[in-house]
Amino acid sequence: MMSVSELARKWGVSEKAARLHSESFVWECCISWISMEIMHSDRQKKKECLPRYLASGANYVSLTAAGDSGGLVSTAVHYLAGERRFIKETMADTCILVERFEDIERARKEGKLAVGFHFQGCNPMHGGLREEPGDLNLVQFYYDLGVKQALLAHNRRNISADGCHEDGDAGLSTFGQKLVKEMSRVGMMLDCTHTGERSTMEAMEIYGQPVIFSHSNPKRMFNHPRNITDAQIKACAETGGVIGVCGWGPIVNASNDASPEEVMKHIDYMVQLVGPEHVGIGLDYVYQPELTTQRMQRQPEYYAPTKNMGSYGYDVALMDFMPPEDLPMLTELMLKKGYSDDAIRGILGGNFLRVAKQVWK
Repeated sequence: MMSVSELARKWGVSEKAARLHSESFVWECCISWISMEIMHSDRQKKKECLPRYLASGANYVSLTAAGDSGGLVSTAVHYLAGERRFIKETMADTCILVERFEDIERARKEGKLAVGFHFQGCNPMHGGLREEPGDLNLVQFYYDLGVKQALLAHNRRNISADGCHEDGDAGLSTFGQKLVKEMSRVGMMLDCTHTGERSTMEAMEIYGQPVIFSHSNPKRMFNHPRNITDAQIKACAETGGVIGVCGWGPIVNASNDASPEEVMKHIDYMVQLVGPEHVGIGLDYVYQPELTTQRMQRQPEYYAPTKNMGSYGYDVALMDFMPPEDLPMLTELMLKKGYSDDAIRGILGGNFLRVAKQVWK
């Protein structure tokens, strides 16, 4: 085990920040994982990604296992099967697949990274056998396979809700209302990221437990369709939930700058608005940003409200993502802002840990 001085040198932070960061529980709420698989990513970079998080002080990460894009039941099961095997076999020396809350503490005691899954959109719940457009039985099925959180819609309208890029903002469907209730019953965390404002507000009323935005930034800081309003932030806080600040350049600022200093501005805005106990980290990191940049630019009708993507920051040579190696610097910046140790521990991961302990079953 490295000394505090060695960690400080490795991470490029003060010894105080290194000690606090290494002693804290660090929860990264979103790694955009399966999108890399879809784009035929470099296998070696995939194997290196999660150990990079462990080396940066992370204790738990949530990986996108499926979503609205190509979100058939068969596709979701296919990807889950492959990624479960990848974590359990290929990454066995450094990772533990989280199937119950106790696995998180077990991973920490063993010096390993706890890994869970999430869906970016509920199209994998599609496949109703009778009059319903979806099958509520799939919620428990996916939860038992490690899918501990799911967002309702990814940018566009689906069978459950409107996405954040729908001008109509129609709210939850009848099936969507039932789905939210079933997620609450099962213990799957409700994630309102990428979802239309009206749908999120309705869902937060129905869910009855703490709700999360796994990777969203405040719209008042940067007016991008993917960011969320003060009303959404406050409503999430009122449920006891947490908003994970996102480190994806196009929604951080107009300069596509996802440096820790710029991400910290979004953290501080939400801390001032609703308090540190409702703020977390969800970087939405991808280990091959060039693939994500290419994919989004090929599908402007899906990733932006209009085909003119220039005004939404997608027309860049390479989208910027804050990497896991910058996580310790966030701790340094929070210390410089004068945040208390307890507040920093909460933002780094304690807040998401609290919600998971309350919601998961």
